[in-house]
Amino acid sequence: MRRFLFFPALIGIIPFFVPSALAQRTIENIIVSEFEPPYESITVLIDDDLFDYRITGETEFRDGKKKKSGPGYFSKGCLVNLSYGIENRERVAKTVQLLSNAGAGTENFTGVFEWLEGDVAYIDGRKVRLSPDGVIDCSGKKQCGCSSGMAYLSFSEIRQGDFVTVKGVAGAEGLIAADQAVVCKNEYTDTDRTLRTAVENSFNDDGTYAVPPPTGVVLPPNTLHLGNIQIGSMQYPLLDDIRIQGYVNMVGNRILPEYAKEEAFQKRHDIFFRFYVINNPIPNAFAFPNGMVFVHTGLLQLMENEAQLAAVLGHEIAHVTYEHSSSRYKSLSLFNSPGVRNTGEKVGKFVGKWVKDKVGIEDGSLGDGLLEGAGNALAQTRPSDLSNLFEKSKETQADRAGLLYMYLAGYDVREAATFWQIMSDYAADETFQDKLAKDARNLFNSNAISQNQFSFSSLTEDAAGMVVGSYLETIYTSHPLTQKRLEDINQLLLTTYKGEDFDGALVGLEAYEGFVSAIR
Repeated sequence: MRRFLFFPALIGIIPFFVPSALAQRTIENIIVSEFEPPYESITVLIDDDLFDYRITGETEFRDGKKKKSGPGYFSKGCLVNLSYGIENRERVAKTVQLLSNAGAGTENFTGVFEWLEGDVAYIDGRKVRLSPDGVIDCSGKKQCGCSSGMAYLSFSEIRQGDFVTVKGVAGAEGLIAADQAVVCKNEYTDTDRTLRTAVENSFNDDGTYAVPPPTGVVLPPNTLHLGNIQIGSMQYPLLDDIRIQGYVNMVGNRILPEYAKEEAFQKRHDIFFRFYVINNPIPNAFAFPNGMVFVHTGLLQLMENEAQLAAVLGHEIAHVTYEHSSSRYKSLSLFNSPGVRNTGEKVGKFVGKWVKDKVGIEDGSLGDGLLEGAGNALAQTRPSDLSNLFEKSKETQADRAGLLYMYLAGYDVREAATFWQIMSDYAADETFQDKLAKDARNLFNSNAISQNQFSFSSLTEDAAGMVVGSYLETIYTSHPLTQKRLEDINQLLLTTYKGEDFDGALVGLEAYEGFVSAIR
């Protein structure tokens, strides 16, 4: 079961053979949701969900008469036909044909209905107001728990935490006038249950125990302290400081959306939010779809205040509330195939072959056992694979929702931009990157990474470097990814939060230093 859970780590690094039926397909009459310079990917709305397609130098752009054109003629709201192929488990656009650009400026997205302020609904971290002639319908899909033909009079009749697809036009300060909103109730499906169960069975907390918190520090049930937590084949020591553990839990629970705090919601979805501090110098944070959120001490040490901590926790919480892991799980039919269920013991061999081919290891120089061990190292040392490194549209969505969570909790959302600027500066520093690589090597050397007692030190320098590089490719340590987060946050500050008064907003510099100074 554990290998099954962490199989997403292999997407993009195992050279799967794709059936010819998937070599190229065409989807017609779909709407462009995001397409901006430098035109590296195009995001489109398909069946009420967003999907990214990579743009390459071979991608052709054509107008309605099938004449060649350029990407600059395509924009948000365009109606297109899209031909694509699948390469290394990635969708690659082959031809994009423009059908109509009359809808340019139109917003089409699906998100969680978080909050209602007067007649303005916050959906997907955006402000939405129903237009005078706008309608709110039920999707009618079986898994959405509402009947086809049902019409809602206003957003006040929709349950917080449900998913809503919005079609409308963005106006001043990002306010969207919705011509149509389609509701899909956030039901707990069999697929959700299977994924939650797999996650709960993927970690081991032997030797840990709960400790009564000090006065004023609130810890949720089942909090771990004074021990290691094992995820996949890696063990991570929890920070042995109950005050910091409690403080992070307090901030995390403070910014949870109200519906996620309700016992009925938690029981209905098997999501119980818990926050853990891992004693690890590598700056990272990640979340599991059952509500377990982890933050490394290396990240806490780089933050300056509580608002920045709220920004990170909000981003990770959003991956859970927006069911990004469940979405990925459902979309990969590969998971449910007999081939994958029977592949557990072959995973290491597959990735080992990839290491050999990419690094140029000669046959027999390491032996099959060591190559398989290298494969296991790559396949099982990424505990964040069910949350971090989602496709761009979902990372941006987590930015929007996370910013809303900290805003509703009273935090200064401008500190989110400050944090990502800090991370971008660090990620661009070669000395810092060298330190991260050294820390990652120490982490691997201290763990037995495979059932074959594989030793990380037995790898060649190039192979070890690839394992380390794979582990360090997170949104917190990659310079391009930190830059993208900074751009997304600044865009939100200039639109959705433009004109907001943050004079009394919480920054929490003294409170943060009071707790975190112990690990500086």
